[in-house]
Amino acid sequence: MLRRSFSVRIALAALAIVGLAGPATAGEQVPFRGIVEGSFTSTLIPGTPNALVVAIGTGQATLLGQFSFDFPLTVNLATQTGSGTYTLTAANGDTVVAEVIAKSSVLPNGLRLVEEIGTITGGTGRFANASGGFIGERTLDRATGDVIGFFDGTISSPGADNP
Repeated sequence: MLRRSFSVRIALAALAIVGLAGPATAGEQVPFRGIVEGSFTSTLIPGTPNALVVAIGTGQATLLGQFSFDFPLTVNLATQTGSGTYTLTAANGDTVVAEVIAKSSVLPNGLRLVEEIGTITGGTGRFANASGGFIGERTLDRATGDVIGFFDGTISSPGADNP
């Protein structure tokens, strides 16, 4: 029940973020969905209750096609919440950048579930001045360092009405 409640809160918060964003600077909002697969590392930050958790890998998404990703999060180990700036890089070098907040929990099978809310803050190339948002889920396998997940949301049309 707790997991479902948190998922509902994430979905509602994501809708609120996208709804409050107002008119898209770079054009009409369109679906933005993708899958990710890669690996992660976790490094304690000395003198703090935090760790830097960095996921890297590749994925496939609408508008981006094949991409690589770099997802660094500063995670409070006591609350299992974190934030960071995610970068998705398309094969041609164009990027999408998002500010993300996340919450982590342990699943019954021992994997760690990371639930995320992202706000797209821009990018480069055809994603310059992009806006939008997404929710995402990833599982982390602490034994192997593997990451797999998805995201689903909206992004302003690439290249449309860029100033």
